[in-house]
Amino acid sequence: MSQIQSITLKHLSLPTHTFVPSKFKIPLNRNFSLTPRFTFSSSLSVKCYHPNLVQPKPFPPLPQRPPFAELPQQRVYVGYSVYTKKGMLTVIPRPPEFESKSSGAFKVSKEGYVVLQFAPSVGADEPIYDWNHKQTFSLSVSEMGTLIILGARDSWEFSHETVKLKSSKIDVRKVLKVEPLLDATGHLFSLRVLKKPANMEGIQKSIFLPVTRADLEVLRSLFNYIMPYLLGWNAFGNSIKPEVYSQVNSTNPRYGADNEWNR
Repeated sequence: MSQIQSITLKHLSLPTHTFVPSKFKIPLNRNFSLTPRFTFSSSLSVKCYHPNLVQPKPFPPLPQRPPFAELPQQRVYVGYSVYTKKGMLTVIPRPPEFESKSSGAFKVSKEGYVVLQFAPSVGADEPIYDWNHKQTFSLSVSEMGTLIILGARDSWEFSHETVKLKSSKIDVRKVLKVEPLLDATGHLFSLRVLKKPANMEGIQKSIFLPVTRADLEVLRSLFNYIMPYLLGWNAFGNSIKPEVYSQVNSTNPRYGADNEWNR
């Protein structure tokens, strides 16, 4: 009488499928002639997997851009310089100033402007610029507009009011004149600074710098670009929220769709 051995297998793996029954018995005889007999004490569970199939990874969440007010505010210094044998002219923008209201809003308290820095040349063979004797002249937004529309044969003179320095009691008057060059290659920028101490004769300093048409065109392009920022319009654009302004326009008759302001 042959003796039957019973081997219990917990897992039977196939190349592409895995059957995990709770109890799986295969009877074998001694001469290893297989006489299969399967006994299942409970229901059969099946797990399938595909080793060659790569499961796609979920897309990472898109980075959320923080609001403008939460961004770190860092100072950025920019400028544009014109180099000549007579001297050097550097244009530097100055941002506007804001003041806060009790409602939490902000208002431009002082418009921005650009500063023209003139440094004379003291070098004979090579231009060496003396920044210890530099002179400055500030251009407002309207004065920048005058330079933008200045024609090739036009000239203009900017004169600033006398500034009184209380610490040294010196009256300072600055005059910037822009006139076309004789060879029609650009314009001549001449800055005259008159300092008059109390009870003394005035001290006048002048700097003359020829600016080519190409450099003047660059200045015009920079003025056109920076003007909205000097007026604070970029801050207004960043603060626009459609849901907020739609409520304001509907409740305020001044900004409504059928009022005289929009006709």
